[in-house]
Amino acid sequence: MSAAAPGQIARIFRNTGYLLGGKGMAGVLGFLTTALVVRALGLEQYGALLLIHSCASSFSVATRFQSWQPLLHFGNALFARGEQTRFQTLLRHCIMLDALGATAGTILALVGVATFGHIFGWSAATQGPALIYMTSVLFMNTCWALGILRLTNRFRQSALADLALNTTRLVGTVLGLGLHWHLGGFMVVWYLGVVMSFTANCGTAWAAVRHTASLRGFRLFGPAWRTDFHGIWRLTLSTSGNQALSALTSRVTVLIVGAATNPAAAAIYSVTWHVCDALAQPAQLLTPALYPELIHLRDQGDRAGMRRVMFRIFQALGLFSVLALVVAATIGPWIFHTLLAVRTNDLALLMVLTTAAILDLWDVPLEPFLVSLGYAHRLFIGRIAVTTLCLPVLYGLARLWGVNGAGIATLLAEALILSTRVIPFLRLRRP
Repeated sequence: MSAAAPGQIARIFRNTGYLLGGKGMAGVLGFLTTALVVRALGLEQYGALLLIHSCASSFSVATRFQSWQPLLHFGNALFARGEQTRFQTLLRHCIMLDALGATAGTILALVGVATFGHIFGWSAATQGPALIYMTSVLFMNTCWALGILRLTNRFRQSALADLALNTTRLVGTVLGLGLHWHLGGFMVVWYLGVVMSFTANCGTAWAAVRHTASLRGFRLFGPAWRTDFHGIWRLTLSTSGNQALSALTSRVTVLIVGAATNPAAAAIYSVTWHVCDALAQPAQLLTPALYPELIHLRDQGDRAGMRRVMFRIFQALGLFSVLALVVAATIGPWIFHTLLAVRTNDLALLMVLTTAAILDLWDVPLEPFLVSLGYAHRLFIGRIAVTTLCLPVLYGLARLWGVNGAGIATLLAEALILSTRVIPFLRLRRP
């Protein structure tokens, strides 16, 4: 193994640890918040709150440019060489992409809810507040800030946004529980949580801009668009489309389950999936820590080093997958009951969705590896094909078998997505 590899692997796991610490604290706060808000609103009203927030998030991710990807992909070498002019122009380009995406998402969300809100079963009294909540899309996109924090190795600060969001929600939920707020009050709390997350991300990134040599003297206004970054639009559109479809599908899935069944079933499916996804969350946090290291190795032309790093990550994921299944089988039902105050003796949904989360987990090293080598467009095409196939299947199985049917459809989708990553990876390993 090359001399640099052990240090890079140690840095990957150290940065993942920083993210995991923040996510762990945010997860505990989120756990308490969900348990309290369900008891304050009831399962039906909590389902409505969940659907409204999922709707806003869906419009946000559907119009979001993953600007941190081109910032790292093209900016890593510029940043290392201290080419301030070109790097800062690239950064302005990425900030403008985020602003355009947030504006477009807000407009589409307002038009979409005003036109189709009744399809989701929201009452006339709910649609007005839901329309106002859609403006929170303006504060959901901070990809440029995440790119700066990852590029400058400030992984500890990047966890502050989740803490800010979940702390705001927990404090607001405690107040709402004590003051007997209704749905509208909790929507205000959720909106404020989004704003606090936005403020935390942008504030920490701006501090990095002000105190990093390669960024010193940065001005928000100036030349924003360059054409000499070959392939920047292909990379931006492919990675943005891939991530948008991934995040959008997870949110639209909740809406589809709600349309096929009822808000209470949508809440059960959503919380169960989040519990299972939370079990895999520690390993999923490898992605933001892994991508900068792979870009660094790629810029050095060290393909062998990239493969060695991937092998070590796969070893860790194999052990973690077994642990996640054991935890889901033993304490999963207790977590489910604590969150929703609904008992279940059926492990089927928990285990199916845990398996789906583990399949999604194995994307963690594959996706950044393939994107760093220029395969982003193929990943996007594969996700389009799987999403087009599986969303109708999800609706049909949810109509037939309720939340268990939705779980089976989710497992099928994750298996197909993984296959679109494994096949090109195996081909690249050939001499």
